[in-house]
Amino acid sequence: MSDNQKTEKTEKIITAIKLFIVIIFFSSILVFFLKINLWDYDFWWHIATGRYIVTEKHLPDKDPFSFTSELQENKNTFPERESFILKQYWLAQSLLYLIFKLAGPKGIILLRSLMLVLTLFAVFWHLNKGKVSAYISFLFLFILFAASTRATGERPVLFSFLFTAVVFLILDDFRTEKSRKIFLLPPLMLLWANLHGGFVLGDIIIAVFLLGESINISRKKSNYSKQQKVVFYSMTMFAIACSFVNPNGWDAFSMSLSNRYEIFTKGIQEYQSPFGFYIKKIRPIQYNEVILAVMAPLILILGNKKLNLNHVFLLAGFYYMAATASRFVFFYAIIATMIVAKETDGIVNGFFRKKLQEKSYKKVEYLLTVAALFSITLFLIGHFKYKEFEFKIAEKKSIPEAAVDFIENNRLPGNMFNDYGYGGYITWRLYPWKKNFIDTRALNITTMTEYGWIIEAETNAGEVNTAASNTPLWELLLSHYKVNFMLLSLFDVFGDAMPLVLETVEHDKWVPIYNDSISVVLIKNVPENRQFIEKHKISRENIYNALILRASISSLSDRTNPRYLMALGDTFYKMGRLEDAIKAYEYALKRMPDNLVIKAKLDMLKSERDKQKTSR
Repeated sequence: MSDNQKTEKTEKIITAIKLFIVIIFFSSILVFFLKINLWDYDFWWHIATGRYIVTEKHLPDKDPFSFTSELQENKNTFPERESFILKQYWLAQSLLYLIFKLAGPKGIILLRSLMLVLTLFAVFWHLNKGKVSAYISFLFLFILFAASTRATGERPVLFSFLFTAVVFLILDDFRTEKSRKIFLLPPLMLLWANLHGGFVLGDIIIAVFLLGESINISRKKSNYSKQQKVVFYSMTMFAIACSFVNPNGWDAFSMSLSNRYEIFTKGIQEYQSPFGFYIKKIRPIQYNEVILAVMAPLILILGNKKLNLNHVFLLAGFYYMAATASRFVFFYAIIATMIVAKETDGIVNGFFRKKLQEKSYKKVEYLLTVAALFSITLFLIGHFKYKEFEFKIAEKKSIPEAAVDFIENNRLPGNMFNDYGYGGYITWRLYPWKKNFIDTRALNITTMTEYGWIIEAETNAGEVNTAASNTPLWELLLSHYKVNFMLLSLFDVFGDAMPLVLETVEHDKWVPIYNDSISVVLIKNVPENRQFIEKHKISRENIYNALILRASISSLSDRTNPRYLMALGDTFYKMGRLEDAIKAYEYALKRMPDNLVIKAKLDMLKSERDKQKTSR
């Protein structure tokens, strides 16, 4: 066999291996996504809104779901933001509702899985067109997949993930190949703008290409004919114009650039820096995020003047967004993978080609491609060892299905105070019979502020003087809103025990009548509720045991976050188990030795123990 025949045979083998890699990789990630049950808090108010739009045949003009929003005293001081939240997602919400109505959780889980797989496939398509080596391509796709595992919420943002990749792909294809796909840009932006507010990112990507290519054209670094310039400028500007054909027009763009609305995002997990999570040990370090965070500036340095101006602007911009807010991490991962993988391929293959002869280089490429196939095969086999497909809602993790069943079956009367994360599910299940206190739409700053005071069991606040009544602020607010019962989560999203739960469990004015592993229902201790109390009253030990069990399991599964141990300590302290509380806080301090809050609480507990010993 001649050398040419051997080379040709090797190329055919490599091509076949690459095809197997593609099939196995995308099959395995589809399996992975399909096995994640429906869990997102926001999903429920999205489909509740979709149901409202489909049944009422118009977009909501005001909040129909929360009884607090109906009160004149809570008149919204940010009506433009309320309008944006109520109307911006109308098309996605209607689609999600219709799919859920037709196919239930299975349909939504399938949609979510396909959207994420398509997003990764769009990135792969771009890398493949750029002739990125298989082993480099799939190394970065693995990193991107790891980032996507924190983006599995069943929300309209799924469309923004996919469209971010597609818009970049279209524009970069036109830059390099003058592809006619650019004519798809205006209808794509029109569709995106009515699915999710993330279309603003699409406008930013387009604007960056407009600026970058204009600079390149003026410096004679881009080769466009007159006709191609006309197509490029007309399609990109028309696409931006199309994006503002939505129920809120320009408001989405103006609000995204304004600091006026930051008050709504304080304390919300996805608006906080991922690096802050690592420093505070709220979650373990995600090495895929660290790799991409390091690779981007490294490529900028190594690429030097060879790196395209558009890519530099986009990498820097998305890097900043991801570093300041977790919600942008996957968006950054998409853009970074599409840019950095290609640049890395050029650097790595350039090194190999300099150091090796063509024949040796082909052998290295062959071996690395086989290694990629082997690792991806192991990855797929590993996923088939996991649990079977369930296609359910995550009712024991984030969805209070059983608690809402209890409320509905017993038709608990009066106004409800509810956990922030549970509000959307309450709306989906109980509206219009029962309206929620608040949900994750966070429409009204007054309600949000007062919710914070109540859930934290605040006795007073700087803005409110409660001295005259001698009643804690949280009690005054519950009385003001005529709250008759409460549905509370045992823990917040960071792992802290809910202060209101610990406060009300020992409170004579509130009686626990239901609890499970994630939630508790308490009813006001008044004569009107006697029938419910006599029939359903549960002991305080039930609540404490649920807190201890959940905190213990969570602290063992997450050996970084000290908050579950702190919650365990707070629970033991409430129960009068001082020594156990001290032990729990000592373990928490081992996880975070420099935390002043843990140290102060531990000192307080030990001081109280010493006083008890002295008094004996």
